[in-house]
Amino acid sequence: MAAEGEIEVRPRIDVLTWGATQSVPAGVVQVELPRELPAAARAVEAHLEGDAGPWLLLWDPVLGPPPIEVAEALIAERTGDVWHAGPLLGLGDLPEEHDYIHPSHPFVLDPPRGAGGTCWRLSLAAALVRTDALRAVGGIDAGFHGTSGAGLELGRRLIEQGALVRSAPVLVAARGARVEALDEHDRFLFLLRTFGAKWVRYAAARRAIATRRPWRTLCGLRAAAVTHRGTPAAPAGLVERAPVVAPDDPSITVVLPTLGRYELLRPLLEQLTTQTIAPLEVLVVDQNDPERRDHDLYRSFEGRGVRVIWQTERGQWISRNEAVQQARGEWIAFIDDDSEIEPTFLAEHLEGIARYGAELSTGASLAVVGAPVPENYAFYRVADQWDSGNGMCRRDLFAEMGLFDEQFDRQRRGDAEFGLRVQLAGGLVIHNPRATRVHLKADEGGLRSYGSWDGFRHKDRSGPLPVPSMLYYTARYHSPRQRREDLFLGLVNGMVPYHLKRRATPGQWARFALVELVNLPSTRRRVRRSQSLARAMVAEGPRIPELRG
Repeated sequence: MAAEGEIEVRPRIDVLTWGATQSVPAGVVQVELPRELPAAARAVEAHLEGDAGPWLLLWDPVLGPPPIEVAEALIAERTGDVWHAGPLLGLGDLPEEHDYIHPSHPFVLDPPRGAGGTCWRLSLAAALVRTDALRAVGGIDAGFHGTSGAGLELGRRLIEQGALVRSAPVLVAARGARVEALDEHDRFLFLLRTFGAKWVRYAAARRAIATRRPWRTLCGLRAAAVTHRGTPAAPAGLVERAPVVAPDDPSITVVLPTLGRYELLRPLLEQLTTQTIAPLEVLVVDQNDPERRDHDLYRSFEGRGVRVIWQTERGQWISRNEAVQQARGEWIAFIDDDSEIEPTFLAEHLEGIARYGAELSTGASLAVVGAPVPENYAFYRVADQWDSGNGMCRRDLFAEMGLFDEQFDRQRRGDAEFGLRVQLAGGLVIHNPRATRVHLKADEGGLRSYGSWDGFRHKDRSGPLPVPSMLYYTARYHSPRQRREDLFLGLVNGMVPYHLKRRATPGQWARFALVELVNLPSTRRRVRRSQSLARAMVAEGPRIPELRG
């Protein structure tokens, strides 16, 4: 609403309709798209190359008149580059084969029905798209037969290239309108455009078994492979936003749990207390045994905002929860004790949150050893997981969402659960490539004190496998199929040593298979033990404290 005496400037929204309609308001630019997808993709491309407005509304007239006022309200929120009604129009959970490849990835889960939030399952029947974003990623893929597959692929491409893609049920008045079926060709073309060929072949084999129609599956895969090779996807650029000014004079509390890593803690405290934006306080939650506590270390930082919270009971989530409860800052930054950071670490987190209007920020963690850094660490995008070793949010987010679930103490996926909780509630979790830390991956201390390297690897060969919290996490949020596939893939991935994943001879693989065959009875017992413990955790329910004050 414009103030008195001001002229309200309404954003230009071009309406691209699937077929003819008389319901587009006068003065609105309308482009009539042919129903056949390849021709429609070319028509959209031609409009993008011409005098297109800053926003495009792709609309199927069977849903009623184009909701121009609703679209204007969404644009005014400035919280997205794309809004759509994919889940309400039949695209929720599609394609099912995604579960065979990334069963517990946060993006497999759509927001609750009727709610808005991060969601890449875009329907071309009802989609409001920022024109520059569509141009950046190369437009609609003309290789698909139908709009369902093309919409799914476009939504996934947009979100992976940095766009904020959000479901918006308010776009459609009609619920459950008929959606074009996803044929076998389009199903596998989506997978080939999104994942590696080996994973797609694996998903095809699983689909053939599940549907009991192997010939149909094979024909669809072959046809999609021909299209994938003959009509390569257009090079996709990044969808970016301009930098903004970070909040003035922010008050920041840094939360830093530590256990068994004093030699790494001292340089990190030095880095935290010399930031370009000085933190109000650094709360160190020290979980070391009383006889091993280094009081001299903390005395050396007196007067520099470092405050220690001595904690006898060990646990990474009870420690962070206690620090959040005691925090005096408006903002809370989280970091692990085996980290190295630049002087702009806090400033970059603040600027990224302001730039995207995010509820939660997670930075890039760069490993000294281990796997190569993924390419998508290099640009801003919707985060695929929140990392409590490098993150920031407002303290009042915990008043809305609750604190960390203490069921995850001494186990894994507690930070992933909090990030997913925020995402499913409609919040935005952003990956910030400029708020970096070097993750030193210390051999001792932290979760290593409990014998855990990751959810499916443990020093104790007799303990539950995987860590029970891995199964508790998927039991809370995921479907039975997703839970089953996550367990299967996790076990296989966890069993294979790192050196075999890089390069291995047939003989090495044979020896590995023989050892695992001998260990199979033990592995089965360990998995059943983990499942039993996870069921008990689910029966008890989440232990999520409320924020005090």
